[in-house]
Amino acid sequence: MKITILAVLITFTSFNIDCKEKFEIINATSQDWFGGRKEAGKGTYYELTIVPTVESEKLSFDKIWIGEKYFNISCYQKGRRVKNDTFGAGDTVTITINDSFAPKPMPFVEEEGYEQDPKPPVSYKGSALLSFVYKSKRKYKIIENFTKLENLNYP
Repeated sequence: MKITILAVLITFTSFNIDCKEKFEIINATSQDWFGGRKEAGKGTYYELTIVPTVESEKLSFDKIWIGEKYFNISCYQKGRRVKNDTFGAGDTVTITINDSFAPKPMPFVEEEGYEQDPKPPVSYKGSALLSFVYKSKRKYKIIENFTKLENLNYP
């Protein structure tokens, strides 16, 4: 009887450890911005503040879909403005995205084998779908909504 209870406890405990969230999204914000002149364009800044429970050797963030739009992403450690995808468990990590539109965008040269705007790999309900890799396995996290900040109006 003791062996059966011990086996059940070990199984249950290992299941909980394996299913534990690998990171927590502390804050998800969006902020519309407008250039002072029509040529400057407009857009939306998105920012995710994340606290991972594991180090970057096991976890990496690489893509996000906001609605149907696709963005490659990089991480910043809190207080640093240099992209640095290296972090430890408990660090505060920031992901920023600038979805911008200018009336006369720069010309786009399509490279062979480059998919400009892939569709989300899974259907989701929410504001965004964050793609990450944990221990060499691709996973997804739905971001239900972004907290909207006051507009930025540049001179």
